[in-house]
Amino acid sequence: MDSELVRRARGSESEGILESLSAQQYLRPLQSVGEALGVASESVGFCPGAAEQAMQWLRLDPEKRIGRLRRTELTQLARSIERFWRQARKEQEEKREERV
Repeated sequence: MDSELVRRARGSESEGILESLSAQQYLRPLQSVGEALGVASESVGFCPGAAEQAMQWLRLDPEKRIGRLRRTELTQLARSIERFWRQARKEQEEKREERV
């Protein structure tokens, strides 16, 4: 049961990122992916560094128009951001534990 709750919580992070990016895509299709990620980062609260890592990992141009991305690309981007964000949080927690 606990693992199910953890899975739901993780899924909601990537879904929240995807919803924010989808809204940016619909409302401002001429906006660059980099700008859309900045807006999404502020609204969802994910680490901008995670977004940058995901963009590099997926080889996406931050100057590309958000309206030009397909739904699958947005989904992949959101999941990658969540993965890198989770990894960064885990590393921060480990550093805190080492200090204590």
